[in-house]
Amino acid sequence: MTKKLTPEDFELTVNPTGELIINNLIVTDLADEFGTPLYVLNEKRLKETATDFQKEAEKNFPGKITVHYPFKCNSIPAAVQVLKNSGLAAEVMSEFELQLALKIGYKPNEIIVNGPCKTNSFLSECIHQEVKFLIIDSLDELHSVIKITEEKNQLVQILLRINPNYIPKGMNQGTATASRKGSPFGLDLIGGEVHRALNMIKNAPKINFCGYHFHIGTGIRDPKDYSNTLKKIKPVIEYTIKEGFKIKIMDIGGGFASFTTRELTSIEMLVYQSLNRFPKNLGHNREYSFSDFTKEISRALLKIFKNFELPELIYEPGRCITSSNQFLLLKVHRIKERSGIGKWIITDGGLGTITLPTFYEYHEIFLCNNVKRPVSEHVTISGPCCFAADIVYKNKLLPKVEKGEVLALMDTGAYFNGLESNFGFPRPAIISVSKGQAHLVRERENYNEMIMRDKVLNNLLEEK
Repeated sequence: MTKKLTPEDFELTVNPTGELIINNLIVTDLADEFGTPLYVLNEKRLKETATDFQKEAEKNFPGKITVHYPFKCNSIPAAVQVLKNSGLAAEVMSEFELQLALKIGYKPNEIIVNGPCKTNSFLSECIHQEVKFLIIDSLDELHSVIKITEEKNQLVQILLRINPNYIPKGMNQGTATASRKGSPFGLDLIGGEVHRALNMIKNAPKINFCGYHFHIGTGIRDPKDYSNTLKKIKPVIEYTIKEGFKIKIMDIGGGFASFTTRELTSIEMLVYQSLNRFPKNLGHNREYSFSDFTKEISRALLKIFKNFELPELIYEPGRCITSSNQFLLLKVHRIKERSGIGKWIITDGGLGTITLPTFYEYHEIFLCNNVKRPVSEHVTISGPCCFAADIVYKNKLLPKVEKGEVLALMDTGAYFNGLESNFGFPRPAIISVSKGQAHLVRERENYNEMIMRDKVLNNLLEEK
């Protein structure tokens, strides 16, 4: 049953005057102290969520479990440090993320490396560092890895990423990462690329094949999407074992939905973007839990491997852990109303700077000054950039909002920071809240930092 989300869904509270509270701190006070836009990371709840996922995964599978957190979801060092301390290993997709993982204190054997565009220099560094696994995304990449290992005379452990051509029901094409037609990721199962890869590995003595990886999309709400995918790749698993390979690892990727937000379907996006009709019934819809997902995946794997040695199971949860444990504060600076047209609420953050995921996802919004104020009007929330599409949300039902008040855009812990842009504005600060204290964990970008890569301006500054 669908109901409107409340602060309690995010373990926030409201005082008698309606002000939003986190860890006994008034949210509008945080906005005044640190400025806006401002990301607020709920450190305690982030740790609890990560621990819960790990416990459910271990409880529901009789074999070995490893949970690798994907840095691409949220690479804020303060957040990653919490997840590391919670026992999660690392998954990276770029040289930046690899170096970040090492600096934070991950050992190479706690890091797996994914991604469709690993350069030869990146592959060489991964092999040199002796990361836990390289996840091979294409035959061409496999050829490069074989060549590098021969030149270095160094062994590397790999997983093969499979594209099983499976699209969860309702998923828009932009996030269907296991679509054969719409996504370049992974070895084409239908086209026989997995078989060809195994043949290449047979003649590559420095390649240690350890198993398979797949990733079917993001924001997945039905556990059966994972078991259905495993059924599709069951024949290639049986073929692999028959050919004499041992499958030590099954990495089922991530994509688990946040329970308090969801991506729009293709039809919803079309209606919303073309007709300005905000989709209905996008509130609370918590149908499944971590336990439901891990039980379903465990049952499917046990069935497939009932006659074989059980592999280690790797999970890569991202948004389901980080998304709801960070929110974004936006201050209302201007309000415009046109008779017969509608009202714009103009804030200091929008699509052009920090809210890109609101283009294709639903996120709840609370009025921090008075959560109890009843909703009364449909408004368009826009950002500070000089283009008409700098929209947070169109036709959103909100209370009557006054100039100077603060909105909390919820569920910004996944892919918001990674997609932010300093399009004429400095990137925002980030604070972490724990034990009733707020700590600045990333300073607001200043104007000198925005131009520090530009030689002409730096030369002019040095001359002055």
